[in-house]
Amino acid sequence: EKAENPNQVKVVVDVCGYAIYFSRSIIPYSREDESEDYLGHLGVYGFTKKSLSEFCKLPSAFLERVEKLEQLRAIENGKKIAMVEVSSKSFGIDTIEDLKRAEEIFLG
Repeated sequence: EKAENPNQVKVVVDVCGYAIYFSRSIIPYSREDESEDYLGHLGVYGFTKKSLSEFCKLPSAFLERVEKLEQLRAIENGKKIAMVEVSSKSFGIDTIEDLKRAEEIFLG
């Protein structure tokens, strides 16, 4: 159910743990209806001053504009994004419903 939510960003990683692609859609797409474990993405980014300056100078990329995900600008421009798998019940707050859910959790 979470994988179908476009506000839950999904990520596919390579064998070395680097992000290959991020999407609001279900990725990878199973053509044979295999049960898949999808990886959700919770973005916490660390930049050196130099790499942040370089990133900010990159032009907005096609994939970034289509998916509305700024990390795709880095990937489309050949940058690597290392991923670390964690257990978390965190979620993004992108909608009024997300905010209400967070308030219920934290405010009771």
